[in-house]
Amino acid sequence: MKKTTIDIPIYQCKLTIILDKDLSYVEKKYGTKSLFDYGAITMRVPNEFSEYIVAFEYTEGTIIAHEIVHLKNLIYQDKGIELDRFNDEPEAYLTGWLFKQIDKFLNK
Repeated sequence: MKKTTIDIPIYQCKLTIILDKDLSYVEKKYGTKSLFDYGAITMRVPNEFSEYIVAFEYTEGTIIAHEIVHLKNLIYQDKGIELDRFNDEPEAYLTGWLFKQIDKFLNK
């Protein structure tokens, strides 16, 4: 298993990225339901504010993109940010930044 925690500066939150052969570490550490056959998961750290986890069993780009949608939405929910289809530049920037950070960690 490998993991790292990074700051998401503009949104003042933290993200822990985990890569492991399965998600049993996440199940045990955070007390989740069974994650058998998930492949990846994005969640808030229980009992913490503005701390998130994204965990992967493999590093396929489509899986990363899928989890980033969940992560971006959690951040926006917690920060009270409304999605704006006519001014989506902040959303696009955050999505690209998250992809770069996660891809760099998973595929270095």
